[in-house]
Amino acid sequence: LEDDRTKSFMVFGLGEGPDEVLRLKVEDLLSCTEEKPQVNDCYRVGKVVPDSERAVKVVLRNGQAVTRVLRNAKVLRATTRFKKVYITPDRSREERQQRKKLVTQMKEKIRSDPQQYHFIRNSAVCSREKEQTAPTLPPNSSSSSSVRSNTSSRTVPPSQTSTPRTVHPKSR
Repeated sequence: LEDDRTKSFMVFGLGEGPDEVLRLKVEDLLSCTEEKPQVNDCYRVGKVVPDSERAVKVVLRNGQAVTRVLRNAKVLRATTRFKKVYITPDRSREERQQRKKLVTQMKEKIRSDPQQYHFIRNSAVCSREKEQTAPTLPPNSSSSSSVRSNTSSRTVPPSQTSTPRTVHPKSR
């Protein structure tokens, strides 16, 4: 039987200790992602290597919970405790090799064309123009009319406008 990878994800950089209670660490980590899914199982994978932390495989009840955790994983970077912890989908060996090649290609594109924003989507390296930041005003010009005229001359492409999302109460 092949395990269902849609119900699991991997955690890298979570400290490892001799007397750790891994489930509590994982639940604490997940609470920082604003998600509290039902953890079916969690365990360390890989060989024990001194001065190294093994990855943690976390199995949840369903795939939708995994998707929500992966979507909210970026909030960990803003925390002090989990700043160096990364959550990724559970991938097979072939998928990891393919992803590694794509990351190498993306890094090369970043070096060769730093003016573009490069990312991986649908198993391909994609590029687009970096978003322009609004011009900053000198410290001594606090006039609201200059701010208004400055922002009214900017045009924002439809692809960069955000529309508010409504969240269904059951999805939380």
